[in-house]
Amino acid sequence: IFQLINENGNPVGANVEALLTYQGGTVCDDYFTDNSANAIKQWYHRRVREAVVSTQSTGDWSSCSYETSHNCGHSEDVYLECGEAPEPTEPPPQPESIFQLINEYGNPVGAGVEALLTYQGGTVCDDYFTDNSANAICKEMGFSHSEGWTSGSNYDLQSSLEISLDDVSCSDEDWSSCSYETSHNCGHSEDVYLECGEAPEPTEPPPQPEFIREELFAMTILQITQLMQ
Repeated sequence: IFQLINENGNPVGANVEALLTYQGGTVCDDYFTDNSANAIKQWYHRRVREAVVSTQSTGDWSSCSYETSHNCGHSEDVYLECGEAPEPTEPPPQPESIFQLINEYGNPVGAGVEALLTYQGGTVCDDYFTDNSANAICKEMGFSHSEGWTSGSNYDLQSSLEISLDDVSCSDEDWSSCSYETSHNCGHSEDVYLECGEAPEPTEPPPQPEFIREELFAMTILQITQLMQ
């Protein structure tokens, strides 16, 4: 509904001071402020006649009031210059899971392998650990479920790692239901080993029977015929 136009009535872009119009008419400068200008600029980027009043100190059009009747002359028409719209920012990349399964050499492993569970590079103690905890953590790592878990000190490298997580208690199979402690009273004989299952393959919808497709095609032809009559 707003537009910036030049002396020939042609629309202009950013960084050019030009006549501000609203629904094809000019905008009077009564009560017009920097807030008004910024609000219209923001609207224009997402892209009065009289008495544009900014009621808040924010540059947002929702904070403005205005009148469509006026007591102005064209000497009060607003000229406005807008800056370039900011480049859209991409959302920050999601961090990788803070959990990881590693083998005896410290290398990450995938689904179907029982391996040492780590949290931020340290091990996870089995206090309060249950099948809910196992399923929640597998899902948090992008797997579908837990195939099972145990605990022990099976790898030599465990002694060189901190114990990072203790008392992992989950009320269901989602990590948001879990509580835990980052301090511990454990030894590495209580470190959790976990095996996760593959995420399920997406299923394609079953093909429609041939007779249904023929019937739908016949209905479409009938509808087209009716529209042409």
